[in-house]
Amino acid sequence: LSFNKKSYFFAAFCCSRRGMEQLLDMETLKQLTPEKQQQVIQAVKQQAAIANAQNLITDLSEKCTQKCITSPGSSLSSSDKQCLQRCMDRFMDSWNLVSQTLQKRLQEELTSSGAFHGGSSSFS
Repeated sequence: LSFNKKSYFFAAFCCSRRGMEQLLDMETLKQLTPEKQQQVIQAVKQQAAIANAQNLITDLSEKCTQKCITSPGSSLSSSDKQCLQRCMDRFMDSWNLVSQTLQKRLQEELTSSGAFHGGSSSFS
């Protein structure tokens, strides 16, 4: 798995839990001390990393199994194994590319919005 330091945004914005929404209220975050901001950011990172990993594993399993396992049996054929490996590799490459692009856009939005004490983001 490849999660860099800003991948938590993806899960945070995808989650609909009220607690996550409250954690991302920018006006409230700006009023916190830098130490409290870091605590909130760390909590969001942890929750988002867990959500990202769960989503990734679920999606990867469903898509690659449906594509590659055409006739279930007691063992996988060599072609099934090869298909699964290629599918997982392509899926992970795509996932990482999409995540990196999203993170870049979110960081650009944060930077341009001047969030966190005059534009210096605590997220870097």
